Amino acid sequence: MLGVETTTPQVAPPGEATVDGTLYRAAMSGLAKCVSVTTALGPGGPVGCTTTSLMSLSVAPPSVLLAFGTGGRTLNDLLDAGRFAVNVLSRTQGPLVRRFATGTPAQRFRDTPYAVVRGVPVLHDASVVMTCDVAETATAADHVLVVGVVRHLTTTPGSPLVLVTGEPHITTPLPAAPCAADDQR
Repeated sequence: MLGVETTTPQVAPPGEATVDGTLYRAAMSGLAKCVSVTTALGPGGPVGCTTTSLMSLSVAPPSVLLAFGTGGRTLNDLLDAGRFAVNVLSRTQGPLVRRFATGTPAQRFRDTPYAVVRGVPVLHDASVVMTCDVAETATAADHVLVVGVVRHLTTTPGSPLVLVTGEPHITTPLPAAPCAADDQR
């Protein structure tokens, strides 16, 4: 386990205001986040879901942390398989964000090119692909945290998609700011 305390729910002290759930959701959806499709092989074939909770956890061993809703269809198949792929979407894969957030596994993979690498479906043209073995899980609030040890990694040039207010965006670097030496010319 990750050491996350899950036996005692945290509640606001008496008299302290709580944050409105709708306001919280709107504020969090406005933050840019990496958007990926996490995939695994289930008993009926490939499964996958849109994931926005990806974070780097460790370099030694290379590990990532993802969070899945406890009621998600992909989670059980991923845990049963013991391995998964994180496919960070590229600028050309915007339609996959919604496709892998709704529908059945068959609908999600329909017309989505992929190959099986290390026993997991890997989407073609993804910006970053990590195949991982499940190392640890922990329950936190209404989610299951999954730690994956990265066993294989590929990257392609270009900016990955980010999700802001529920819509895919591409990033563009800001022009370099002039340095102090440039101001003195």
